[in-house]
Amino acid sequence: MQKCNNCNFPFKWGKIYNSIMWFYKPIQCEQCGTAHTISFSSRFLASFMVLPIQIFGLIMSPSENEYINVLIGICISFACSLLIPYFAKYENNT
Repeated sequence: MQKCNNCNFPFKWGKIYNSIMWFYKPIQCEQCGTAHTISFSSRFLASFMVLPIQIFGLIMSPSENEYINVLIGICISFACSLLIPYFAKYENNT
């Protein structure tokens, strides 16, 4: 999990997840107040983890019903989005 680059205070999972889901909103450290923005590579990773997995769910779904295929794709994408805060990297906002 990411820590503050200034004081090594750990960010909470929920704070990182909310930052990513609200279009990469900057995170402010609770201890020292330093603002952090998500790195470009983490933005790419976040978009790469969700979209291809959803397409994979649509193509590889065992059901012939389109609505079930879409539901499976959405469920897989949501499950993968829960892992993104563990891989996201933030940088100081200078």
